Amino acid sequence: MKNLLRILYILFFIIAGMWVFTHPIKTETNLLRAVFSNSTADELVVKLSGRYSSKINVLIESENPDNVSETEEKFYNLIDKNSFKIQDFNFSKILETYKKYNQNLLSAPTYKLLSNKNFDKVEEQAYARLYDPFGIMLIPINEDPFLLFTDYMKSLGNDNLDLIKYNDKYYKILSLDVKNEISLSPELVNNKIKTLVEAQNQLSNENATVYLTGTPIHSYFASSRSMIEINIICLLSSIFIIGLCYYYFRNLKLLLPIAISLIAGIIAGYLMCSLIFPSIHVLTFVFSTTLIGICIDYSLHYFIEGDINKIFKSLTVSMLTTVSAFGILLFSGVEFLKQISVYTMSGLFAVYSMVVLFYPFLKYKVQTHAINFQFPQKFRKLFIIAIAVISLFGLCFIKFNDDIRNMYVPSKKLMASEKLFNSVNGGSKKTSFAVVNGKDLQDVLQKEEKIALGLESNKYQAISKFIPSIERQKKNFELRQELYQAKLNTYGTFLSAQDKEYLFNEKLPKEFLSYNQLPIFEEFLLDKNTSLMVLYDFNNPKLITDNGAKYVDVSRDVSAKISHCRVSCLKMLLPILVLLFGLLAFIYKPKTAAKIIIPSVVAALFAIGLVTITGSEINLFHVLAIFLIIGFGLDYSVFRASGIKSSADAVLLSCMTSIFSFLLLACTSFKLISSLGFILSVGLAVSYMTSLLFNYDEENLS
Repeated sequence: MKNLLRILYILFFIIAGMWVFTHPIKTETNLLRAVFSNSTADELVVKLSGRYSSKINVLIESENPDNVSETEEKFYNLIDKNSFKIQDFNFSKILETYKKYNQNLLSAPTYKLLSNKNFDKVEEQAYARLYDPFGIMLIPINEDPFLLFTDYMKSLGNDNLDLIKYNDKYYKILSLDVKNEISLSPELVNNKIKTLVEAQNQLSNENATVYLTGTPIHSYFASSRSMIEINIICLLSSIFIIGLCYYYFRNLKLLLPIAISLIAGIIAGYLMCSLIFPSIHVLTFVFSTTLIGICIDYSLHYFIEGDINKIFKSLTVSMLTTVSAFGILLFSGVEFLKQISVYTMSGLFAVYSMVVLFYPFLKYKVQTHAINFQFPQKFRKLFIIAIAVISLFGLCFIKFNDDIRNMYVPSKKLMASEKLFNSVNGGSKKTSFAVVNGKDLQDVLQKEEKIALGLESNKYQAISKFIPSIERQKKNFELRQELYQAKLNTYGTFLSAQDKEYLFNEKLPKEFLSYNQLPIFEEFLLDKNTSLMVLYDFNNPKLITDNGAKYVDVSRDVSAKISHCRVSCLKMLLPILVLLFGLLAFIYKPKTAAKIIIPSVVAALFAIGLVTITGSEINLFHVLAIFLIIGFGLDYSVFRASGIKSSADAVLLSCMTSIFSFLLLACTSFKLISSLGFILSVGLAVSYMTSLLFNYDEENLS
């Protein structure tokens, strides 16, 4: 029978491996994909987030405006045009196109005033523009006496497109977009951003300074720093495990089967997820491969005892309880949690099967050193009181934070760059979106214009702001003519009779400004019949929905989705504990089942309480860490309940290796990883120490 199982085990890897090799699937790196499904509504949020998280802002600073322009040109020449799309909206380049249709263009504030017949106010503003010593005249005064075209161009927000003066220094802003063809590959994106960083360092000197901001820049520095730290952690962990195994076993040969079993577990989890899911999220690997570290326990128990028959029951119970715990996540309704469930269950079962089916062939002779660690009797009461106080106090003041930005803290240098960019660019603004759909582009533009009537011109950006609908252009022309009829004679004293006659008798043009003439505003189009209005510091969603558009606040929606995922996880905890208690009570007696579960529960409560006491707020990944603590903790308790004397050493060794690795993770600079490492190292230590308080009497076994 065992030979048949061994053959089936090997065939699974061969057949599933061949299938996955010939049908490779995508590894999803977008963090939002961990909690967002493929539904239309969720897809829109992910798409909008991705669209504006691929932007890179280049800020050039100097005390001399000539140095700014010179540095800008040099930086532009160093940019890989095949990788980045450059958005430098210099309206001087497209001014001639606008001039052809100047009589059809009005700013939104002027449009509202003329629609309300408030000609006096328009005349007052015209005088202010006319006598402004720093004003500009884009159209000859006899063709545009009220300087309405100048007013329109200024309303487009092109002040920041040229040099900006701030705190006695000059600045220029360039906007880069990572092109779609490389944005799907994080490695490729990082390589391209590396060239930007090199250009930044090359051009920053005493004459000018170049700053880089934006999500891709943060990702580049965070991933680069994390890779160095992870490599160091892997090296230190490996040295620690090798040293510990050599000290205890006096034999390093056993490291090879341990490594092979872990690799088999990782591959099995990957193969099963590849067969079930259309893509695998990168965080699935992070959490699942971490949990497969439990499987070191299986190997250590075997090598310490040397007889699979003696540990078969405890090994099987450990595997079943952990698999059952994560099996509950299949019903969470969250794709990411389902992937963790499948990956973990498959990986654990694969390692368990490797130990049971193939380890008996190994004939390693090991010399062990009994550790015989016991909980000091005099510290037991103090330990129990400390656990109770910290857990209860922390849980009483627990706060949740579902803001995804809380999971990452940038370096001081990047924070300073972001702060400077926001100051130069007019301050940090809360951004949301209106998604407008129509039967064609003209219909979309008209719907946008209805929404825009309720907005301040400096509080939004949209394609209709740059390219009005044909209907609006016709209306603009009519309103301009009404203004001439009402005010031109009294206002235009500087005009000749011939100029006035020409203006009074202007005819509606036969051609109108169209998107085809200014296709540079494609970033506002999701598709040919759907546009995007970017809203700043907007708090009236009803205005959007009442006009038939969809309102999307990415930050709010992401937080809501993460909150939903966190709540789903918390709701799974009680069913998991009930299932585990029932399973353990069936195998052992209820009293023993309670003793096995209690250390994990106590450890999870203590870890969450300690995080709260240290001033941190609980996020989704803290909650996910609870599942890992339960998985590891149950493993410790189950083996201690086996009654096998040598199991105590195996549990201690596996606990030491896990805690050491997670403590190293707690020292990393990436907040998400460090917080996960901290809570796991604390939770596992408390779980192990709490399990020492119980006597797992063998006679309680059924």
